[in-house]
Amino acid sequence: MQASDFLDNGDPFFNLDDDDNEYHDGEVEPLPPEAQLHVDNSFKTAGGPLARTTLFMSHLSTLTNADIALKMASIIEHMASLQMDVTTFLHFLSWNLKVPVDMKHEEGTIRYARTALMHSEQLPGILKNWHKPPRPHSWGVRTTAARNAMDDWALENVTARINREMRLFAPQLLSPPQDITEESLLATRLKDDIPAMQATQPTFWKLMHSLSCTPLQAKRNKYKSHEPRIFIIGAMLHYGRSHHRCRYQKFLSIYLKASGLAAKANDTTHLFGLTMSQKWIYKGIEQLSDSNRQRMMDDIIRYLWFGGHDNLNLAFKIYEQRANKQSHFDNSTAGTIYIVKDTSVPPPNRIAYMEQRARECKNPITALEIFLKARHFGPRLYEQRIHIVLSILLEAPEFTDWEHKADAALACPTPVQQLPIGLEHATVQHVLDTVHMEEGTQEGNRQVIDEWKRQLGLTDVKARQEPMANRLIVWVGDQLTTIRLRFVKRDRAFDLNFIQRFEQFLEIFGWFHAQIAQEFSMHKQYLGSSENLGLKHAFENLNRKGLNTTSVQGNFHYTFREALRHTAEARFRDVWTVAAGVEELAELRQRTPQELRDLACKVVDEYASTEALVKLRQPDKSRSAQDDLFDLSVQFNRDTLDFLDLDDCIRTGDVGRMEYLLPRLLFRFHGGGNHKYAHELLELMQGLWREWPDDLKSFVMRFCWLANTTGKKNSFLAFDMVQEHNIRDIKVTFATLGPYATWDYIKRMSASIPTQRKIKHHVEREFNHFCRGLSHTSPSHHEDVVKLQGKYHEAKAHVFKPGRHLTSNNKVKDVMALGSNPKTLQAMIDRWTERRLTEKSDKEIFDDVDTLVQRYKDSMSVRANKTHTEPSTSVAQN
Repeated sequence: MQASDFLDNGDPFFNLDDDDNEYHDGEVEPLPPEAQLHVDNSFKTAGGPLARTTLFMSHLSTLTNADIALKMASIIEHMASLQMDVTTFLHFLSWNLKVPVDMKHEEGTIRYARTALMHSEQLPGILKNWHKPPRPHSWGVRTTAARNAMDDWALENVTARINREMRLFAPQLLSPPQDITEESLLATRLKDDIPAMQATQPTFWKLMHSLSCTPLQAKRNKYKSHEPRIFIIGAMLHYGRSHHRCRYQKFLSIYLKASGLAAKANDTTHLFGLTMSQKWIYKGIEQLSDSNRQRMMDDIIRYLWFGGHDNLNLAFKIYEQRANKQSHFDNSTAGTIYIVKDTSVPPPNRIAYMEQRARECKNPITALEIFLKARHFGPRLYEQRIHIVLSILLEAPEFTDWEHKADAALACPTPVQQLPIGLEHATVQHVLDTVHMEEGTQEGNRQVIDEWKRQLGLTDVKARQEPMANRLIVWVGDQLTTIRLRFVKRDRAFDLNFIQRFEQFLEIFGWFHAQIAQEFSMHKQYLGSSENLGLKHAFENLNRKGLNTTSVQGNFHYTFREALRHTAEARFRDVWTVAAGVEELAELRQRTPQELRDLACKVVDEYASTEALVKLRQPDKSRSAQDDLFDLSVQFNRDTLDFLDLDDCIRTGDVGRMEYLLPRLLFRFHGGGNHKYAHELLELMQGLWREWPDDLKSFVMRFCWLANTTGKKNSFLAFDMVQEHNIRDIKVTFATLGPYATWDYIKRMSASIPTQRKIKHHVEREFNHFCRGLSHTSPSHHEDVVKLQGKYHEAKAHVFKPGRHLTSNNKVKDVMALGSNPKTLQAMIDRWTERRLTEKSDKEIFDDVDTLVQRYKDSMSVRANKTHTEPSTSVAQN
């Protein structure tokens, strides 16, 4: 199919070809050689017809107006004697006379004079005066002259010229309506198409630019550009000529649909020629889903991959109730496949994993080994704590323009295992079709996994063929998802083959939900009251609402995380002043970088460490020598550094430091009574340090813990948060509304979510929206922190004052001390070990059900025959 196939035959200028005798700008009408011989050589030698006109004008400029008027009257009278006037003369001079072949001299003279007129400097002035004759200011009545005729002629000429230009630019906008792919939509670039329209349609562009703003506005405007507006007007006009010129209409239709444009509003924009029809949009979204599914199938064949899923709750609202139509909440499951395009990575081997697990599953990790690991990881975590404390100081407004920020003594420690950044390392994801299945039960998870296998084309036959037979599929989810998949494996441990036993899947928890569990633990431990300066005291002073009770819904995670960071910042700002013996942080600007680092070590050692707590809690100290409030402050600072450390290594992509934090997280969950996540951490430690081969450990840590959807620095997030973002997009951002918002339609459009997201960002980058960003700017929190710091300073929270005691209701347990108790920790590990799956079948029988039934019937038939022929033997056997 060629571009000419899409040009509209309804265009009135479609078959209008340029006249063969038309001459372009700057060209002089040529004279035939024989005609040139009959032109007066005296004029030719002076430079041609234009030079002769210049010579005549020079001569006439020496005459008076009366003399020139006499000459003109004489010429007009002479023309009348020849039965001609100015009108008839100009008519025949303007190519309306066919000179006989034998009149070479006359033809040369006429053409010579015509060339002088057409290319003379005086012609624009002549035409201007014909259109608008001059007159003295406010005197006389201005004659119409040739204004009407020239206006009509100009309109016809400009229209024809614009039509010719539009035909030339039409291939740039051609796009068959039925052709819609992610690649074609993202290839639409305004910055490339605007110069092309300017070059191909100069008349249209100049006309539209003159209409878009007044000369005064054009001179005054320094920021806004009229180019996108003019281009879109041109695209709308092209679309009016042919629905095949719809490249930008398709582009904007998907963008506006992704931005939540209502169907009625889209009908209006379609009427204006700005978007495609609503019917096309529905079909286009489904076509994008189909192409994304095919791309996913291609990717899972070519590359390594893993996946994850989570539950999706959706409210269906009915405004006209019927017996079978009522408003209700319903549950479903959304899943995502993540592609690893690094071809140098070996695939996780299922057989190698099963063999090593069989050897190590009866050798569980011990409390002693965990303590040894924590001791080994301690120095690196200590360096990070010092850096966090320094960062709080250096990010304070008092140090905004401090000249020593880049000093080596203040540099960030080297990452333990840093994930790479860059667009080539951005996470590639494919959203699976949302299924109307609830994964809240063990059986529901089994059905969901079977559905994902169906969508991925992993039939039992294909799953037991190379390379999938030896492939181990990592599956990421929250704690409920992982434990239910583990229960499915336990209940089906003695099924016939590895597929039925779900041995292809390795379930791991997502770090986002682990971080939420850590936040809940901190909230439960430190909510307290105003008396013990707990979190409730901070929430009240910062006027933070909705944080007195924990919640997994809404924006609790973001709000609590932000409040906890601001509280920690306020506390450590106060600690800096106390440790340094100053009244204001600005006084620390006089210290050298090394002195600040030494002070940071003092802050961590004396105001935020277990060692400091041990000194404060020495058994030989009397009750009157103890300070409960200072003790609580040191304990809170120590535990908050763990929270800030985990948050930082997730954001920056240091997965090695995340592994180093595992023992401390285990102590918190065990001591805080969160046994479910304590067991999940034990499963992860057992895998990392016992049961996983090195290639599997590397694969999980490099690719299955943290994602980076943009490839930018400090933009990492946990994979279960990526799944939550996809669920948000299905439910809210790209929600399907109205009476046709059924589970079936939601299932069909789910796969298009990544493309809609890309197109939305692409349009916003192309049009720039006058530099509006993709997210809101966070308001300054400096005043909140200073206010809270003043409260801590006033209460002398970080000054040791013996004799300050808290009531039993205001005391806070040290969950880290409770969780690191060797006896209770080992007891918890023993209970976890008893519940683990250690025995399973190693059979690999792949006969189908019919075959197994027939084999059973045959065996029963053989047994019946033996019973009939050998009763005594049969009885003995029974």
